[in-house]
Amino acid sequence: MTHPEIPIVDLSRFVDGDEAQRLAVGEQIDEACRSVGFFTIVGHGLDPEVIGRLRAAALAFFDADLADRLAVAMPEPGYPYGYNRLEAEALNRSIGGVEPPDLKETFNIGPIDPPPRPLGDMTDPDERAVYAPNLWPATVPELRPASERWYRVMGELAATLMEAFAVALGLHPQTFAPFIDEHGSALRLAHYPAHEGSADGRLRAGAHTDYGTLTILWTDGMPGLQVLSPSGSWIDVEPVEGGLIVNLGDLMQRWTNDRWRSTMHRVVLVPGSDRRLSIPFFHNANWDAPVECIVTDGEPPRYAPTTAGHHLMEKFRSTVM
Repeated sequence: MTHPEIPIVDLSRFVDGDEAQRLAVGEQIDEACRSVGFFTIVGHGLDPEVIGRLRAAALAFFDADLADRLAVAMPEPGYPYGYNRLEAEALNRSIGGVEPPDLKETFNIGPIDPPPRPLGDMTDPDERAVYAPNLWPATVPELRPASERWYRVMGELAATLMEAFAVALGLHPQTFAPFIDEHGSALRLAHYPAHEGSADGRLRAGAHTDYGTLTILWTDGMPGLQVLSPSGSWIDVEPVEGGLIVNLGDLMQRWTNDRWRSTMHRVVLVPGSDRRLSIPFFHNANWDAPVECIVTDGEPPRYAPTTAGHHLMEKFRSTVM
């Protein structure tokens, strides 16, 4: 079982249920997002074969020779896609922290379909960066089809969740649809190598919040993920069989004027722990989507208007070592 503060939501009741069931799921999501900002979804319809193929391809990549991994390394600081070596990122710096680099290596994938307009027509370098080409390892050819299939499935699931979010906020179900139809989301394969001995205060991923609208996370069940509870204590997020973990990003907190929480979380290093693989899908709004308070609950707006793309890239670049 997961921690009682992190509820389990059966998404099939929203997708296949009647209006009363959809509203009930919306109420459950609203409560979770007001309190802890995390929940676990079951009934999401993700094919286990999709999981198995990407997990096998990801482990094959991280088990490849370092030279093969570095062949698809991010070519320059701030380039968002490709391989990022061990201790090359410090997520805590995205919130102004000073924790040391994270004990993980990653492979990052961006949009897999053509951008909404040619790269040459994009005057903003940050927008061009979001739609920069993905880098694929020649030594693990199965990684590309497995990743692209996962990316598409997660994009569809995220759209369903955004519809559920609108219902949870008392809005028209399609309120967010115009803001995510050209989403520049990112898929990350995060590998935390096995570690022997003391942790010495190091973290596998430093305390941070996510940047976009929402994150859908698959993990291999290894311990380590912790969430900062409303009471200020760190609580373990334990896996639910067949479940996916969902948490809010900063943009959803801005959209809801702090009604919902983009919650601090981290991955701790359990002494003597085995390797750990997690696959987060960071769902983002369209590059030029306006982000301003869409729900205020009668309170004055707490955030200045921004756009999804600029916010995303500012956060990303702040973590690069």
